[in-house]
Amino acid sequence: MPDDIRENTDLGSWGFLRTGWWILHIIAIIAVGYIGYWIAQ
Repeated sequence: MPDDIRENTDLGSWGFLRTGWWILHIIAIIAVGYIGYWIAQ
Protein backbone atom coordinates (compact mmCIF):
# COMPACT_ATOMS: atom_id res chain seq x y z
CA MET A 1 0.00 0.00 0.00
CA PRO A 2 1.41 3.41 -0.89
CA ASP A 3 2.59 5.53 2.01
CA ASP A 4 0.21 8.39 1.26
CA ILE A 5 -2.86 6.14 1.43
CA ARG A 6 -1.63 4.46 4.59
CA GLU A 7 -1.06 7.84 6.24
CA ASN A 8 -4.56 9.02 5.32
CA THR A 9 -6.22 5.87 6.67
CA ASP A 10 -3.99 5.45 9.74
CA LEU A 11 -6.20 5.15 12.81
CA GLY A 12 -3.28 6.41 14.88
CA SER A 13 -3.89 9.88 13.47
CA TRP A 14 -6.99 11.88 12.61
CA GLY A 15 -6.12 11.80 8.91
CA PHE A 16 -8.85 9.27 8.18
CA LEU A 17 -11.48 11.84 9.17
CA ARG A 18 -10.45 14.01 6.24
CA THR A 19 -10.82 11.24 3.69
CA GLY A 20 -14.56 10.80 4.20
CA TRP A 21 -14.20 7.40 5.86
CA TRP A 22 -16.26 8.68 8.82
CA ILE A 23 -19.27 8.94 6.51
CA LEU A 24 -18.98 5.25 5.63
CA HIS A 25 -18.54 4.38 9.31
CA ILE A 26 -21.71 6.24 10.29
CA ILE A 27 -23.68 4.57 7.50
CA ALA A 28 -22.35 1.16 8.52
CA ILE A 29 -23.17 1.71 12.21
CA ILE A 30 -26.72 2.79 11.36
CA ALA A 31 -27.15 -0.16 9.00
CA VAL A 32 -25.91 -2.68 11.57
CA GLY A 33 -28.12 -1.14 14.25
CA TYR A 34 -31.16 -1.23 11.99
CA ILE A 35 -30.53 -4.84 10.98
CA GLY A 36 -30.06 -5.84 14.62
CA TYR A 37 -33.29 -4.06 15.59
CA TRP A 38 -35.14 -5.73 12.70
CA ILE A 39 -33.86 -9.20 13.70
CA ALA A 40 -34.81 -8.60 17.33
CA GLN A 41 -38.44 -7.99 16.43
